[in-house]
Amino acid sequence: MSLAVIITFILAISLEIAVPLMLGYYIVKRFTLPWAIFFYGALFFILAQIIHIPLLYLIQPFFSGWLIAGTSDTALILAGLALFLGLMAGIIEESVRYLAFSWFFPKKSFSLTRDRTFLFGAGWGGVESIFVALTLVTTLLSYIILTSGPSGYLLLSTNLTDPAQVAALDTLKNLTPLDLIPGLVERMMTLILQIAFTMIVFLAVLTRNWLYLLAAITWHTVLDAVVVFTAASYGTWPAEGFVAINTVLGLISIYLIWKLSGKYQVAAAVTDT
Repeated sequence: MSLAVIITFILAISLEIAVPLMLGYYIVKRFTLPWAIFFYGALFFILAQIIHIPLLYLIQPFFSGWLIAGTSDTALILAGLALFLGLMAGIIEESVRYLAFSWFFPKKSFSLTRDRTFLFGAGWGGVESIFVALTLVTTLLSYIILTSGPSGYLLLSTNLTDPAQVAALDTLKNLTPLDLIPGLVERMMTLILQIAFTMIVFLAVLTRNWLYLLAAITWHTVLDAVVVFTAASYGTWPAEGFVAINTVLGLISIYLIWKLSGKYQVAAAVTDT
């Protein structure tokens, strides 16, 4: 059992919970907004997953079977599956965001503004980060059990004759602090990207231009597909490098949309008067 690994686990869990909440607190205080919008972002993320996960269970086996029947090239099968997973995430999540801004916000009499959108996006990406942190808690407990003695394997395994299960347990047992860093960094980057996607969908509703919605779906799809394919083919760090590039683009997008939407709303207000 490595104390450094346990400390890194605790650090990752703490940051993945604290950073989204601190960001939400900053936005609430900076723009004098209700916390309810943050929590609505979280609730709509959960709604998206309630739709997304069952659909994956229903459709993915048929799609995988179709791919395998069509080709024996493992790279093509992986690419097709990665694209499928990305497309499912992109369509469902961005459509749910669009529904929130075009239907739920008016129903709640919330004016659709850039600061409210920013807080909604922080809640959306924030609850995702918190859920991942909670799964890390179970992984930490498994690591402690596994490294506490020879009986750890027996407690965590249902079949020690299964090579895949033994390999997974060995990987967990031999974790180093460096193995946990990519996941933590990815959570912080994903939080930014979720806000960026939220801002693009906000722009789609604000300007009544569905092309922005299409752009959000496309970006989300490509990002997820490339990450899945790259991680499986080349490892974690190249995949994280691609996420990092997209995070920079996400920050630029947030800045540009913030400026553009502010001017658009001022122009709309002048027109209304």
